[in-house]
Amino acid sequence: MSREQAPDFCLPTLNKDQTVCLHDLRGKAVLLSFWVTWCPSCQADLPKKEVFARSLDASRFAFYTINVTGREADPDRVEPFIREHGYRFPVLLDHGRSTYDAYEISSVPTSVLINPEGRIVGRYGEETPFTDVIQDLGRLLG
Repeated sequence: MSREQAPDFCLPTLNKDQTVCLHDLRGKAVLLSFWVTWCPSCQADLPKKEVFARSLDASRFAFYTINVTGREADPDRVEPFIREHGYRFPVLLDHGRSTYDAYEISSVPTSVLINPEGRIVGRYGEETPFTDVIQDLGRLLG
């Protein structure tokens, strides 16, 4: 498993009222989940992430989904999509594909697990069972 430094980013939240920067999350484990609205695998993955997000201890862990706006046919469709599905997990909007590319992601959905020191300790594609991600997170938070 690689331990490369996670590329820093500062991205706006879905409603654009806040900006989230990775460096502000140092000291917490962080799970980032990259997705787009038109992707069937993302549509199957996001409900699991919603249940997961509601069970978090936010003092030790941060979870953000990142919509890859540069891969959306219509980025204006993201907010209605989230609202229609009743999702309450935090959504960040990529600057086109800049964060997606910085993390060298090639497909969605992809999740990236970052340890409290800011290093990437896991990458998970659509074929990875979400239970594996949760197990790795449990070991990290131990």
